Amino acid sequence: MHDFILLLLYSIAGSFCGVITGLIPGLHTNSIAIILLAIASKGEQSFYFCIFIVAAAIAHTFLDIIPSTFIGAPEEDTALTVLPAHKMVLGGKGYEAICISAVASSAAIAISFILLIPFRFLLGEPMNFYEIMEKSMPWILICISLIVIMTNQNIFRAALVFMLTGIFGIAALKLDTSFLIQSSPIFPALAGLFGASALLYTKQKILPEQKIDEIKVKINGGNVGRGVAAGSIVAILPGVSAAIAATLALVAKKEEDERGVIAVLSATNTATNFFVLAMLFVMMKTRSGFAVAMKELVEIKKWDGVVIPYPYNLFLIAVIISSIISYYMTLLVGKFVAKNISRISYSSLIKISFGIMVALVSIFTGIIGLIIFAIASIIGIICLEMKVRRSVCIGFLLLPLIISYF
Repeated sequence: MHDFILLLLYSIAGSFCGVITGLIPGLHTNSIAIILLAIASKGEQSFYFCIFIVAAAIAHTFLDIIPSTFIGAPEEDTALTVLPAHKMVLGGKGYEAICISAVASSAAIAISFILLIPFRFLLGEPMNFYEIMEKSMPWILICISLIVIMTNQNIFRAALVFMLTGIFGIAALKLDTSFLIQSSPIFPALAGLFGASALLYTKQKILPEQKIDEIKVKINGGNVGRGVAAGSIVAILPGVSAAIAATLALVAKKEEDERGVIAVLSATNTATNFFVLAMLFVMMKTRSGFAVAMKELVEIKKWDGVVIPYPYNLFLIAVIISSIISYYMTLLVGKFVAKNISRISYSSLIKISFGIMVALVSIFTGIIGLIIFAIASIIGIICLEMKVRRSVCIGFLLLPLIISYF
């Protein structure tokens, strides 16, 4: 009983930590995991630290939709979400976007649990599909890139922007942007490409009042399923980000509106962390900073049979607890923000949002990050001027990764 109470308490504490990191763009649970790794040692206490980390990692994927939607400050996992969510905010449907995301993330957890045992047998014995996918990785990425480019009306312009962002990525990703905490150039780059550029380019003068009441969320199970499949790909293949996998999921079927896109992206984001945890036990592979920390803190035994091994079974309980808490916290915080954000003039909101992004980039990545942010913002505006889909800006991550395989 005592152990269960501790499991519950650490799951709740971790969930609220993930709520906080999710609401602050640039602050990731990987950073929290690294801090815990530095202060902890192997033992019973370290097991509960891992419970905390797992709960925080799941909660983060629920709450990070809020700054992406209302501030336009994305992380790597939510970069593409900014585009449809921003449109919904301008249409007074920002809270609906939050609700769709919360439902999609919850559904993604449920579907991920259903697919967990098939996932284990598909990747490990007897099918060993992991090795096949790993060898085909560069060609998969090239196909994704071609699809992203070819789905634009003006293919030449799309290819030009893709290459421009790709070359920018090759240069920027080599830079060390760690300032007050360990950080990556990905945050300032995507904040500029997808967030700041939209704020600076928008011609909207008035932010409409956000509709709160009578919101009925209906999501397509196929959208969530594609998001879950994309999230599992992130966990399986080294170097593939949630943004890249989400791009693959989106181009697999043309969406009718922003709602379907948000559902796919949110499901991808949450399923990614679920399957990153699974890969730690299925293939003994670490695909994220929080998984690296967990492998250092507790003894990981490979999952060979059908029965889910200890301590993975307890970590999955933490996932369930965190998902429940995070769902309601997303709706609660999202409603509060939606109710109050329309009271601010849109021009003021743009200035505040842009100021927040500049401040966060400065705090987490310093002067080098600010330079990356400025260049990325200019490229993002160029993309908008050329009338091509900003999904081609994912070339920032795709092109360097493709080159790394050759």
